[in-house]
Order: sequence, then structure tokens, then C-alpha cells
Amino acid sequence: MSNANEPAVLDRTRMHQITRGNDALAADFLRSLIEEADAVLVRLEVAIDGFDGDAVRDLAHSLKGMATELGAHRLRAEAILLEAEREPARWPERSAGARTAVAELRAL
Repeated sequence: MSNANEPAVLDRTRMHQITRGNDALAADFLRSLIEEADAVLVRLEVAIDGFDGDAVRDLAHSLKGMATELGAHRLRAEAILLEAEREPARWPERSAGARTAVAELRAL
């Protein structure tokens, strides 16, 4: 059960606006978001392992942009936290939050 204060996994109203109610297109957009986010997360792990703060922030920013465009609010929130995190020891935890948000999108 999700906390009432947590952002929605996906803003279905936003998705409906973007796709003009076309369910097949919405499914394609969601699938593309998940695929792109998965690719970014792979690169993010490399950046975290290499203690590359600039790359971590850039990749988190990329996730934030993707999530914002389609109304994936929980992924956006996790990406914001990761992008703002300056402590390398906390990057894995923040990255895990983004991975969880992508998994939630996959479960829709």
C-alpha cells in the first residue's frame, strides 16, 4: 500500500492528454520510457561505481526529464533526489529508489 504523500507512479491524466486517449500509443510511450530508463540506469551504475559525480547528476537529470514528460511522478521524484545527492555513499540508495520507480511503471 502506498503512502498518500508519495507521488503517483504515473499521471494517467497527463498520459491521456499526450496521447489524446489512444491506449495503444500510451502503451508504446510507457514501454519506451521504461526501455530508456533501463538504459540510463545501466549507465548510472557505471557512473556510481566510478565515483563520477558529474555523470551521476547528468544521468539523474536525464531520468528526471523523461519522467516529467510522461507524468511518471515517482520516477521524477527519485531522479530529483539522486540529482541533488552530493554524498557518493548515498548514490546507490538513491539509484535503488529510481530502479524501484521503474519497476512500478513496468508493473502497470
